[in-house]
Amino acid sequence: MRAEIKQYLQHIKSVCPELTDAELTRFSQGLTISELSKKALYITCGDIQQQGGYLVKGLIRAFYSDDAGNEKNIYFIPENEYTFHYASFMDKSPCPLSFQCLEPCIVVNFSLDHLHRAYSDMPKFERYGRRILEHKLKVQQQRLESFLFQNAEQRYLDFIRQYPQLFNRISLSQLCSYLGVERQTLTRIRKKIALGQ
Repeated sequence: MRAEIKQYLQHIKSVCPELTDAELTRFSQGLTISELSKKALYITCGDIQQQGGYLVKGLIRAFYSDDAGNEKNIYFIPENEYTFHYASFMDKSPCPLSFQCLEPCIVVNFSLDHLHRAYSDMPKFERYGRRILEHKLKVQQQRLESFLFQNAEQRYLDFIRQYPQLFNRISLSQLCSYLGVERQTLTRIRKKIALGQ
């Protein structure tokens, strides 16, 4: 068994320790691995996502292009997180986002059929899926509410607190797009914070 799959299974076990090693081994038999270069697309806007993925190594951004052709980052996916568009994967609908590697990436993939078999054959695995979806829903709700209730400075400070491991791995232009601010605005915010105002 490849080290990347072992790493993924360890993650599953950490979230759902009641799963047995035999169940994890059975689940591992339907997994594949993708090795992607920097700037490669894991998912292309308009495509139907055929596989869900767990990012073992690297960093991915999810983005869309507006009518003027400007790319807008929706979120970043660091290692040890899932990389999929839920509706595209579950409903087999076109994905409205593209998922691009910002670094060389290794992704462990699984099909929807494989996931459903795991849910039906191993009820404890369904519990794991529920826990992951609860976490993903919480993160998405926080992201939405940050635009509703926070100003740009608060969003920036929250990003630093929530994702300190990402701060030096993404460019300022990528961060500006994610925060929904112009580069000059972010420069002002950073200067203000540095001066302790």
